[in-house]
Amino acid sequence: MEQHQQQGPVNPELLTQQEVHRSKAILEGRDVGSLRCRSHLVSHKGFLVSDQVVDFIRDTQFFFIHRLVGLKFNVELISALVERWRPETHSFHLTIGEAIVTLQDVQVLLGLRIRGDIISGPTAYNWPLLITELLGKTPGSEDLKGASLRIGWLLEKFSGLPEDANEDVLHQYVRAYLLILMATIMFPDKSGNDIQVIYLPLLRDLSNLDNYSWGSAVLATLYRNLCRASNVKSKDIGGPLVLLQLWAWERISIGRPTLTRPVNATHHGPNPLGSQHQIRIDSLGRRWASVIRKRPEGVTTLIGYRDAFDSMRHDQFTWQPYTRQILSFLPPFCYDDSDDWTVMAPMICFDIVEWHFPNRVARQFGWKQIIPLNSDTEPKLHKVDKRGASSRNWIEKHQPYIANWVRRGDFRFRGEEDDIEMNYFDPYMVWYRDRTILRLNPFPPQATYQAPFGATEYLAQGFVNVHNTCDTELRQMPLEVPPHFRTMVSHLRDYSSQSLEHVGYSHLLQPTVEPRQESSSMVQESLNLMNVDDDAPLVQYTRRGRRSNSSMPARHSMSSMPSMSSMPAMSSMPSMSSMSPTMKKPSMKKVPRSLRKGFGIAFDEKARRRLEDMM
Repeated sequence: MEQHQQQGPVNPELLTQQEVHRSKAILEGRDVGSLRCRSHLVSHKGFLVSDQVVDFIRDTQFFFIHRLVGLKFNVELISALVERWRPETHSFHLTIGEAIVTLQDVQVLLGLRIRGDIISGPTAYNWPLLITELLGKTPGSEDLKGASLRIGWLLEKFSGLPEDANEDVLHQYVRAYLLILMATIMFPDKSGNDIQVIYLPLLRDLSNLDNYSWGSAVLATLYRNLCRASNVKSKDIGGPLVLLQLWAWERISIGRPTLTRPVNATHHGPNPLGSQHQIRIDSLGRRWASVIRKRPEGVTTLIGYRDAFDSMRHDQFTWQPYTRQILSFLPPFCYDDSDDWTVMAPMICFDIVEWHFPNRVARQFGWKQIIPLNSDTEPKLHKVDKRGASSRNWIEKHQPYIANWVRRGDFRFRGEEDDIEMNYFDPYMVWYRDRTILRLNPFPPQATYQAPFGATEYLAQGFVNVHNTCDTELRQMPLEVPPHFRTMVSHLRDYSSQSLEHVGYSHLLQPTVEPRQESSSMVQESLNLMNVDDDAPLVQYTRRGRRSNSSMPARHSMSSMPSMSSMPAMSSMPSMSSMSPTMKKPSMKKVPRSLRKGFGIAFDEKARRRLEDMM
């Protein structure tokens, strides 16, 4: 409960960049607002992709990217995720633990290969001359500045395909369309209007397209853009945001759109991946494109998403969405490189080098999550970019990292299989909660907006405290404590646990520890003192002194969840006349001090005497 009052983690050893992170500003009450997403995924009006060009790339990785054109962004969802991205770990810090967009997600969702040569090379080219050679047209000085080519020029010059086009012209149009796909989906920069033609030399030999690791380059680009956008000064974000959004929709139920499930015309029976997906032709990401979507009520704004993430439950995140059945509907391109999904290695895309640490998210691969070893993401690499390095050979610059990538097979992470939901008190979760920031919405709110999810979380934590205090005291309570008080504490403990289960927060409870066992003689002596038969049901006293039998509500039973009226109150405590003559008048001094403190009651002497008089 202290997380909302503090401005950082309890243990600062992990979040070393908190001072410049967006979350710091949010916790201080400064509204950083939504980021501007600079990618352009919608279809370009007036631009026509010829059937010959599509047929040419049909058997390559780029066909899957072509099928994703038209996907629109959820800016609020992306902005909320950026607020939870940590450059120190290359992971999203959620209430349920860390989560990452991995190489597995890239290949399954986008169909891009992991194996292959890195995306890098020299950049010292005569770009106008090279563009003329490989595209057959020469851009003007207003369209080409350094290695930045205006996307509009490509759209204007390469729409459709001339009827008399020979093989060389077809190849030129294919290269132009591949650049457009890179500029809009794979490697969009924050300008939103240009494409870096440094990728063009890799397209010289079109038969070599699938020999490159486009998937690792795309993921490296996403990581770099997330790291930069998480800085409090950032106003926009570029990069392959289509990958981030598809990842979120597959794994997180918060804000997930609704898919239709009509019959696929090419197969008998319904297609479980949706009407827009072609079985064994499309990557998994295609099922989210151009379909009917409905945004859930209450989660349509950045504050709404921020608030929902503040109280995320385990059942709102799917750790393993890519089941064997799902993969069976995809082409081999989407899973052939599964051996490389868990490599701990640097991913490279020209000037960009970003580390991949699947060991931090073992649950995403069906393994038990342990406390991860120190993962150095090398923040100094973020200062390396293409600015002022127009003639640099990036293969030479990043040779040590390239060598590491080539040997990535020696650094595969493998965990212990585990399909049990992680307990709130698991060693990893205890370690994790102490070193991160779980919630961002301040409470109580500083504005007129009141966070409903945050309030629920606070109420749940209050019930946890009541439950744990009662449970501890019941196990340690002296035998001479009056039976009605023991009953009241027991009812209060059970009501708290069942209320938590009713609202889906029972995972917060400490696993029950069996109470200490007293000797049989001590138990019998206690029963004799209270005039209670050891086989009789629970005795509840009324104000008039009559006894009525009632059964103790079963713990964690939804059907037997007690109401507040069923809990013993001061008015239902036994009067002195109803007690056994052998029983002494109960004294509040018998009530353990820790229990009084746990309930927040100040038992001064005057109040004690007043309570005794009432009884």
